[in-house]
Amino acid sequence: MNTSHTLCASVLACLMVGCGGSPSEPTPTPTPTPTLALSSLQGIWRSPAGAASTWSAIVLPDGKAWALISNADSSRVIKASFAVQGSAYLASGNSFTLGSTSRSSSSLSASVVAQTSLTGIISSATQSENFSLAYQVRYASPAALRDFAGDWHATLGPGRVNWSISDAGLISGTRSTGCSYAGLLSLRAEQKAVVDVAVTEDCAGVLTQLKGVAVLSEDKLNVNMLLTNSDDSAAVALNLAH
Repeated sequence: MNTSHTLCASVLACLMVGCGGSPSEPTPTPTPTPTLALSSLQGIWRSPAGAASTWSAIVLPDGKAWALISNADSSRVIKASFAVQGSAYLASGNSFTLGSTSRSSSSLSASVVAQTSLTGIISSATQSENFSLAYQVRYASPAALRDFAGDWHATLGPGRVNWSISDAGLISGTRSTGCSYAGLLSLRAEQKAVVDVAVTEDCAGVLTQLKGVAVLSEDKLNVNMLLTNSDDSAAVALNLAH
């Protein structure tokens, strides 16, 4: 008997397939789950012309979001904060109906194509509404405080505000109802088109602290501001014009 050839054949078989088993198949590498980043949401976003509800929204790199939603019945300011939950962007915050004391809790779910589109649903206790917004390329242009400088006015409730903004972003002004204002525009760390706003309203000694965001219109003829008071019980939307 030729035992040497038999032994060699056995050893070769063990090396090729492993003694006592069949050939093993490589374990497939799982496809990694995409990691969502809050910064993908950042931008100035607008609804398309002719939409039933007109949206103007700002989302900051940390997921904080502001929006003005207007339709035939009312206008609302939304202030919310997005977070990544699994494979979704979810937000909770408040909805303020302008011209009233109405405030309600709102939630949003969204999906994004960075610098292209932001779509999702906003819901409250009484209604849900889909939104589809387009990215505004002007967001990428860094703000300059000198572009906000000048004399501005706007209608605010029963009165009219008249504000001056300096080249350094200092705000001062009055309202026809007798209130006065002092505040500051300041640049943000990401150096985009959006700036921070902090204003103190003094109405016969009653002080109200307002904070929010501001952006110039495309033609730089208007300053649009969205602000809330310190306890988020009320919101203000200002469209300041020269």
